[in-house]
Amino acid sequence: MKLSRLALAIALAPGLALAATEQTTELPPLVITRATALHNPTPASVAVIDRKQIEASASHDLLDVLRTQAGVQIRDTMGDGKRAAISLRGFGENAINNTLVLVDGRRLNQPSLSGPDLNSVPLDNIERIEIIRGAGTVLYGDQAVGGVINIITRTPSRNEAYIETGFGSHDLEAYRGHVFQQLGGGFSAYASGETRNSDNYRDHNNSNYSNAFARLRYDHASGHALYEYQTVDDELLYPNALPLTQRRIDRKQSFSQSWNDTKTQVHRFAVEQRLNNIWSSNFDYSHSDQDGVGSFGPGTEFAQGTRIETFSPRLTARWDTALGRSEWLLGHDHITSDYQTSWGTDAQQTLRDWYTQLSQPLGHDLTLSVGYRASEVDDNNKGTALKHRDREGSSSVGLNWQANEQTRLFIKREDVLRWANVDENGFASPGITFLKPQTGESWETGIEWRDGIQRYQASLYRLELEDELMYDPTAIGPYSSFGFDGANINLDKTLRKGLLLEGERQLTERLSIGGQYSFTDSEYRDGSFQGNDVPWVSRHSASANLGYEILPGLKSHLEAVYTGKRYYSGDDANTQQRAGSYTLLNAALSYDYQQFNSKLRINNLTGKRYDAFASAASRYPAPEEDVQLSVGYRF
Repeated sequence: MKLSRLALAIALAPGLALAATEQTTELPPLVITRATALHNPTPASVAVIDRKQIEASASHDLLDVLRTQAGVQIRDTMGDGKRAAISLRGFGENAINNTLVLVDGRRLNQPSLSGPDLNSVPLDNIERIEIIRGAGTVLYGDQAVGGVINIITRTPSRNEAYIETGFGSHDLEAYRGHVFQQLGGGFSAYASGETRNSDNYRDHNNSNYSNAFARLRYDHASGHALYEYQTVDDELLYPNALPLTQRRIDRKQSFSQSWNDTKTQVHRFAVEQRLNNIWSSNFDYSHSDQDGVGSFGPGTEFAQGTRIETFSPRLTARWDTALGRSEWLLGHDHITSDYQTSWGTDAQQTLRDWYTQLSQPLGHDLTLSVGYRASEVDDNNKGTALKHRDREGSSSVGLNWQANEQTRLFIKREDVLRWANVDENGFASPGITFLKPQTGESWETGIEWRDGIQRYQASLYRLELEDELMYDPTAIGPYSSFGFDGANINLDKTLRKGLLLEGERQLTERLSIGGQYSFTDSEYRDGSFQGNDVPWVSRHSASANLGYEILPGLKSHLEAVYTGKRYYSGDDANTQQRAGSYTLLNAALSYDYQQFNSKLRINNLTGKRYDAFASAASRYPAPEEDVQLSVGYRF
């Protein structure tokens, strides 16, 4: 049952009755949404990875940081960390479009089946990473079905410059650096750059990647304004899948002749303004322009282009009541995406959403959160001259109870929504012009206990979906008449439910431990596959980590990541033997001495042979031992 009318009425009511009050001291925000800090506790399962934890892991890319997190499963078929699919809440082959990735509130997800560029934000630029596990449709919109990964970039507090060089397995060479300078009068400038070249693990998998970023920021007493520019040049050879028989002979070989070169430019302008002691406003505008050329083999060269323009104004109010501090957020998202290809696709999709959320203390450290999002989509397939408009409403309601100084309990119910993107609508079965939106209902509850040296959390969830969007290689598709089946479809009803257990403790001043266990049950609940597991989702996964300071400045990090058995991709009938489980051991050392620092990380320490992705007949072999060493100097 949707709570849209009730939720909308409650969430909009504060705007009619706010009175000026003096502002009290605010606690640091727990979660930042759409680049707007929300101070009231979020009724959700949230993990925050801060700068200290990133540095302790001695990681060189975002995936290394995310692999050990509860509820996260990763598929990296290319081995370069860029095109990986991050799964939250038990999604398999369609995970890319069901987990939303943001950078300072800007969406990295594409309006196509291409995944977000996870390498476009170097780790050195990241201040913290927030993983909001579970539905986020009301606050974040389209694609926030399984969860949201929000990356918040750094704004250094003093002038600094940093350079770093790195080398590693498979002829890896990497050079990184950044500089931050206070210009006076409230102005500051930040610039960073990275270039990375590698042969990667597989044959025909060479990559050349470069990234440049610049930010000009103006801070004043009541807010700030900034302009950002980023350019990315990405060249990659695709090794593609190996037939099982060939993989047994040589897991590194490739028979592929596929390749892709992509250039991306992003402009972003953002303003934050405190209007008075109650009201504050934010405005974000971004424009992304991506052009690519590639080939699936001789005679199949192609070109494609994607343009994404986003407007996102927000208004926030915080005021004191007899029961505590209330918080109200009202926002609008206007996202226009254009997608063209040389094989005839020419489509535009426009999303227009209004959303609101109220967090209201009820007394006794109990906080009620209610929200609503009104979503509208316009699809314009210019190639076929077909147009389509659809609307959906999504609501959320949650309770957060701070039982005592250490203990927090929460429960939340939320509608979820994902629109079919331009790729999916353009490759549907004959007779289907536009696919149905993916909708559903999410429930989650949990308890968290923390003090100054330890943190423990347990959470349960249930996610029911209707018309889930998925590519089916056996469906009758646009090219079936030529002998090539396959189309994007709406699935029968699916169900995901699970349990997350996680904890971390500082045992001594020099020794810390942590770990997590995730149980994920993803299954079809209707149709011919009713009761079967969704392929390529591990029911059991876990990780453990240990950090130890050997000497002042010399730190070690050891982690183990377990992935349980799962059905091969495409085995919806669950008739094939399941892919085996495996455990990866990763180790790292980091050393800081005055202005120098160095990092050594070895992934897959034992050289375990496993597959990053697999069907019953083919495999994407994953790297064995992978070593990276970097040395940096801070001016």
